[in-house]
Amino acid sequence: MISQFADIFVQMVVLFAVGATGYAAKRLNLMDEDFDKKLSKLILSTALPALMLASVLTAEALPSPAQLGWTIAVSCASYVVLVASGFALTAALRVPDGRKGVFRFMMMFGNTGFIGFPVTAAIFGTEALIYATVFNLVFNVLVFSLGVWLLATDNKYGVKVKMGPKAFLSPCIVASIAAIALAFAGVHGVPVLGDALDTLGSLTTPAAMLIIGSSLANVPARQLVGGPRLMAAALVRLLVAPALIWLPLHFVVADPVLLGVIVVLSAMPVATNGTMLCYQYGGDSKTMAQGTFVTTLLAVVTIPVLAVLFA
Repeated sequence: MISQFADIFVQMVVLFAVGATGYAAKRLNLMDEDFDKKLSKLILSTALPALMLASVLTAEALPSPAQLGWTIAVSCASYVVLVASGFALTAALRVPDGRKGVFRFMMMFGNTGFIGFPVTAAIFGTEALIYATVFNLVFNVLVFSLGVWLLATDNKYGVKVKMGPKAFLSPCIVASIAAIALAFAGVHGVPVLGDALDTLGSLTTPAAMLIIGSSLANVPARQLVGGPRLMAAALVRLLVAPALIWLPLHFVVADPVLLGVIVVLSAMPVATNGTMLCYQYGGDSKTMAQGTFVTTLLAVVTIPVLAVLFA
């Protein structure tokens, strides 16, 4: 267990190291806001959709359709709690217009891949990763539909963007739906194609952290962790929300591993793709980057706490 959590700590350090590189690159004028926007668009159009498809096509095994459906249902139920928490939080903290979308996004969507997968393996064993994979399928559909809507309709420019059906037909949404369809069809372990998509998808996390680091470069060091409002949101994201999810689900989910995976994944730090989406849809990238930074920092403490409760 100690060695496994040492691996998780290393993953955290890797995130900070790549983010620091982006920070330095902005300071050295190797990156600027225009570059960040173009890189965000590139990753959201190519690498991230590839990663979504690779999550199924490279899987060694998949649950039965019935197990898959139940896991999706439980994952959706957890997001009902997260969505309610996001709206309740912005009301309680009196978050101003132009930042509500970002705060709600931070509350709803966590880093369930790069951090969530190794955490799941460390606490529940590698056999539980299939639950994490299914949870991420639900995450991908919601983050690129509901998440995009939140950022676009309450952005830093004060412009209420109307989101028509075509606006949601992004490469990420198409890839998410295709991945779910492939999973139900039992298609997995596809050689060459799966590996190629996985290689392309591996660009996603380092690129996202470079963009986050670059976004933080113009923020004074004393403001990197944000103010009391952001700190309160971070604690709710990491501790309160997963507790609220566990409370109703433990009455209906008999499998302790499935329940534990859902709760733990709901306690991950803010998703790294949030900052990229802010650049695409006008969200407050500074606040999103701050939230990603502070929740990832605090997760070094909160994740071991959850491990003790569910291991």
